[in-house]
Amino acid sequence: MLTEAWDWLVARGLIASRHPSRNGDGHTFITRRGNALLKDVDGLERLQAERRLDVDLHPRIRDRIRPQFLLAEYELAAFAALREVEIRVRELSGAPESLVGMKLMNEAFKEGGQLFDDSLDAGESQAMMALFRGAIGVFKNPPSHRAVDYGGDPVEASEVVLLADLLLRLLDQAQWRLEAPAAEG
Repeated sequence: MLTEAWDWLVARGLIASRHPSRNGDGHTFITRRGNALLKDVDGLERLQAERRLDVDLHPRIRDRIRPQFLLAEYELAAFAALREVEIRVRELSGAPESLVGMKLMNEAFKEGGQLFDDSLDAGESQAMMALFRGAIGVFKNPPSHRAVDYGGDPVEASEVVLLADLLLRLLDQAQWRLEAPAAEG
């Protein structure tokens, strides 16, 4: 049991071992990361939130979001991830820069809109629009207009990033659908 706990600390970079030199002065020590998490009242919660993002995030957010998150910039990480979703919807739908937020989602996913999927049941198409509208309306719009404090709950911020990751992957599928007829013709 103690060995498993020790390995858990090592695997998360909280402790490390200095290999013994010829005079045998090797020892184990708490890393800078370990010390930072020890000083943080919510250190364990922060560690758990960081582990949630230890997945292969979508390329559009991977390199920017993870460092922001590790710096405890939760609001910025969540906002930036959803801003990428909004940018991608605009790119795929061909909407003007002036069309933003929920209005952009309405336009892009409405029946006849560029991202409307006519292979889906009508209710599913409406749900897809609602999913994107809801994500933008609940998680992207508020930090656009006021401070949102994820400091008390980094897990919530990590979930917002994972939601953005899912939405970007859905948009990748939409892009494939949009390009498929052009490739066949």
